[in-house]
Amino acid sequence: MNHRQRLVSSFAVSIGTAALTLGTASVALAGDAPSQAEGTAAAVEKATGITNVAPAPAAGTTIPRRSTGNAKAVAATGDAVSIALPSSNNVIGTKAGKNTTVYLEAAKATDLAIQPTTDGGLRALAVLKNATAPREQRYDIGLPDGARLIKLNTGAVAAVARNGTFLGGFTTPWAKDATGNPIPTSYRIDGSTLIQSVQTTDSTAFPVVADPKWVDDAAKGTAMGLATGCVSGAVAGGGAGCIPGAVAGGLGGAVAGVIGGLFD
Repeated sequence: MNHRQRLVSSFAVSIGTAALTLGTASVALAGDAPSQAEGTAAAVEKATGITNVAPAPAAGTTIPRRSTGNAKAVAATGDAVSIALPSSNNVIGTKAGKNTTVYLEAAKATDLAIQPTTDGGLRALAVLKNATAPREQRYDIGLPDGARLIKLNTGAVAAVARNGTFLGGFTTPWAKDATGNPIPTSYRIDGSTLIQSVQTTDSTAFPVVADPKWVDDAAKGTAMGLATGCVSGAVAGGGAGCIPGAVAGGLGGAVAGVIGGLFD
């Protein structure tokens, strides 16, 4: 083999080696997202448990393909309710774990996730990966015209129609660190936006999982009917309510005692 042939052969071997290396790298990169999603799903399902994770969303309930899309749920009246995730990046969801859809790095140092629940609701989750993650997550809620969100004295948030009909709500908030210990958390309302605040400290074990869970209470039957009546009476009575102990705006106090009990 002359000098020129040796150069050509050496060049061909180099190209082949580089192609093999790149091919291997591509496979590794392609496998990264599913393995990371499985890790996030494991953290989420450790916090939530898996017994009430549904194998599929209930009728009328949808999980968005991308983190910038809206989750759709159904109110007790059959009206549609939408939940926008607190995403700053447009991320495609990956199904992992039992049935948890994970949106990796959907916000700064934060993975997001959604689970359908066996009671026909939806659980939206924020996974704070480290101390640089935002301590507040804002969920824009799409409600029927005239409906509003009301914070209850349990910390839960009810959605109430213009005529006082109970539409559903978000259960009392919770957050857990990586060891399963509870982290202080609370909701506040800004118009139709549900804001969950999580209070971490220097000793918090990350990741922290926090969960706004929507339920329409259709499965609670009699209890939901009682709640609806109390809300309607409060609206008709100018906010006096059927249960004492009004919270801001008067109307919240009307539902706090009865509807609040549904979200413990």
